[in-house]
Amino acid sequence: MKKTKFGLNRTQTFVDFYTPDGLRVRFGAEGKQIFLEIDEQKTYITDVNRNLIAPILTDLLAEKTVGAGITTDGVLLKDGIVGGTTAHIATSDGLTTGQLLGATQFVTVTSAGANNIISLPKAAGIPIGTKIRGMVNATGFELRAHSDDVASVAINNISGANTEAAIPADTSFKVELISATEWILTALTNLGAVLVIVPDAT
Repeated sequence: MKKTKFGLNRTQTFVDFYTPDGLRVRFGAEGKQIFLEIDEQKTYITDVNRNLIAPILTDLLAEKTVGAGITTDGVLLKDGIVGGTTAHIATSDGLTTGQLLGATQFVTVTSAGANNIISLPKAAGIPIGTKIRGMVNATGFELRAHSDDVASVAINNISGANTEAAIPADTSFKVELISATEWILTALTNLGAVLVIVPDAT
């Protein structure tokens, strides 16, 4: 294994060290910024005011650790595959356990009554293209847009106060944010048959 090297050039002060498999890691300063360079891929970990850019550092280190992935809001992002299952309980107002999160990728829903509510994430807070899949067993529930979105964000082209989509028992479902103002909902029975769900207002 190569020895650690301390260096100075026209733009950088740095230290190079090597992993057991020969990967070069450089840590140094360039101007007013601190950087980390792994196998010739440089990422600045502070801004010009020397404030730590923590998410960037975490992302870089995790992705350079083979198979490690990154955990965001409790969901593991690994080698392009998103994993993780979360349990949600539908509530009378769609809040607390009834509120889905932006990073949620597969949810198992429990509901005490078919009129209880699960709320989608706030559309403005997540990327267009976000997909959330899930399933509900014995008792269905109502799916609504986020409470801040009811006037402007549609589910299957229908929006408005208290607009909701009834998800029956024993159903798997998928919602996808296709624009800043539109979720598309699709669903299947437990036999794999397609369900057409048209939201309505209560």
